[in-house]
Amino acid sequence: MCEDCLADYTHCVHVTTDAADAYRQAMRLCALMEHRGDEAALLSHLESVGEVRRMAAALPNSRFVHRPYPGARPSCSAGGCEPDVPVMDDRELEVHLPLEISARFARGTAEDRVIEALGDTGNAVFLVWSGRWPDRPEHGLHGSRHDAVQVAFRGDHSDPALPSGRHAVHVHVSKQSGHRGVEYLAAQAGVHP
Repeated sequence: MCEDCLADYTHCVHVTTDAADAYRQAMRLCALMEHRGDEAALLSHLESVGEVRRMAAALPNSRFVHRPYPGARPSCSAGGCEPDVPVMDDRELEVHLPLEISARFARGTAEDRVIEALGDTGNAVFLVWSGRWPDRPEHGLHGSRHDAVQVAFRGDHSDPALPSGRHAVHVHVSKQSGHRGVEYLAAQAGVHP
């Protein structure tokens, strides 16, 4: 999800219509990491009041930012603003849509609430768990500081504006690891790229 991560090699290893299955597969991959970060990160663009309310309830300390689309009349300064979502009524909130949400939380503490809050429609929601894959050069895997597991809930792609009814699990590996490293990870986790 970050520019540094995207500079390395990202590959989809599992696609499903079941959000809980995507999360389970992501956790199987995370378990393979030699070092795991303590946090998970969430990022999305929310376009409805209902989505914003559900995510705000699931992640109360989230950061919501309004960045107007090019050519749109901004509801706040041209550079964007951070509306105080919990105190706004629905009508006030609607003026600030779409909103970007970003949140960091302790790994394993809010993922279930996020999955519950997804709903059936809306842009992709990305959850990312950073870490470091073990060095297994004999299998083409070389750990990197940009290693991660990512789930694109309601999206097959890395673009949140391209939603789908499916959920895709991606692994981030070093360019040195490439496809061979991805195949090794997928085989170890029991998923097939």
